[in-house]
Amino acid sequence: MQDRRAFSLKAHQSESYLPLGCKLPPQSPGVDTSPRPNSPVFRTGSEPTLNPALVRRVSSDARAGEALRGSDSQLCPKPPPKPCKAPFLKAPPSPSTWLNSEANYCELNPAFAAGCDRGARPPICAQDSYVELLKAKQNGGPGPRNSGTSYLILEDDGAGPWEAVAMQVDRRPEKGEAEFVLPRLETASSFRPNDFESKLLPPENKPLEMAMLKRAKELFTKHDPKVIAQHMLSTDCVVTRILEVSEEMRKNMGVNSGLELITLPYGHQLRLDIIERHNTMAIGIAVDILGCTGTLEDRAATLNRIIQVAVELKDSMGDLYSFSAIMKALEMPQITRLEKTWTALRHQYTQTAILYEKQLKPFSKILHEGRESTCVPPNKISVPLLMPLVTLMERQAVTFEGTDMWEKNDESCEIMLNHLATARLMTETADSYRMNAERILEGFQPDEEMSEIFKTEFQMRLLWGSKGAQVNQTERYEKFNQILTALSRKLEPPPIKQAEL
Repeated sequence: MQDRRAFSLKAHQSESYLPLGCKLPPQSPGVDTSPRPNSPVFRTGSEPTLNPALVRRVSSDARAGEALRGSDSQLCPKPPPKPCKAPFLKAPPSPSTWLNSEANYCELNPAFAAGCDRGARPPICAQDSYVELLKAKQNGGPGPRNSGTSYLILEDDGAGPWEAVAMQVDRRPEKGEAEFVLPRLETASSFRPNDFESKLLPPENKPLEMAMLKRAKELFTKHDPKVIAQHMLSTDCVVTRILEVSEEMRKNMGVNSGLELITLPYGHQLRLDIIERHNTMAIGIAVDILGCTGTLEDRAATLNRIIQVAVELKDSMGDLYSFSAIMKALEMPQITRLEKTWTALRHQYTQTAILYEKQLKPFSKILHEGRESTCVPPNKISVPLLMPLVTLMERQAVTFEGTDMWEKNDESCEIMLNHLATARLMTETADSYRMNAERILEGFQPDEEMSEIFKTEFQMRLLWGSKGAQVNQTERYEKFNQILTALSRKLEPPPIKQAEL
């Protein structure tokens, strides 16, 4: 009964082998390597054997090149030899079937390969190596016949240790294949306010010139909201490099669209430009409301027109980028505190006020939570939201008391993951946004002056002047925030507290 139990347990023992270069020779039938335990509890698996007689017997019989069973727990009497660092290479007996016949496939360490009963061959020099390519370029001559990149890999032939193998693959462009061009790292902004040629602005202007503000307001109120939204979409597509991307721009970017570039490390400058345009547009819309020094009805009419443009951007244009800029302006504290203006909007433009409260604000909240895919069909979006992604990638530090959705929400981590997942989907379907924008703008005839007032350079010059547009971005925003606060308090002074009386 004990022998039967020993036989059944032995069948489940580990049979792992430690290869030393050759296969295990068959054991003589007279040698018994099976331990006979003295107790009915048998050792199984890879536990060491505690029989000293067996250890001595197996050690004396073991030779270099044998394989030892893991269940016997015998250490290798001699470690496998290391591959010698030979400065030469030798040709292989036969190339692998999966390699190109033109590839130079040769083995390092020919001495060890010969030790494993593999026929020794005279060493040959490595041809078409990367060093030869560099030497040829330095001498001004043509490169090697098969200039490419050398790789060091490990090959296992099943009979011995891993061998180092050098493989050289030709990476020269084939016929019809475009040559790879290293992407260019942009260090300067694409917005150059002082070099901007304007038909509305003089060569040098001061910040917030009243004549320019009135002219921009006239153009804004004269056109239909849908036409205004088309001009905004057209400019956004150029800035984000969705449309009007030349072949040279594609080579410099290394990708086909700016939607792909903003997710890459060297897309830093484009991300800054997108943030600049978004903030400048939001400030300009706020100035359009606060700079209206007319009656209360005039401010309500301006607010009504801006909300109508936001509706067109959302429904007709699919431009979520400019839509979010308008919503950011309408949700500024300097705008939301204008209680008389919002009350006049509800009285005179009731339908617009309901549309803003019941549709636009909830939709904006869904966007900034990263759930736009649940309410917007992909074939209707021409410019994605963008701002949460670029802000998240460019923000030096994230504070839990910040202004972004992921900084003041209990589900902040989930919101960030939603935006990152949306960014991955955006890069995969970048071409679909281009086709959607082309379809929406088909037959669009832009007005020259209207297109100019929506260019970022014009808005920067109008808000900060020709000199102030070159100042640091953070400093410009802080100072203008103070200007907006002063304008808002001038239109509707804060109520005087009873204690101050």
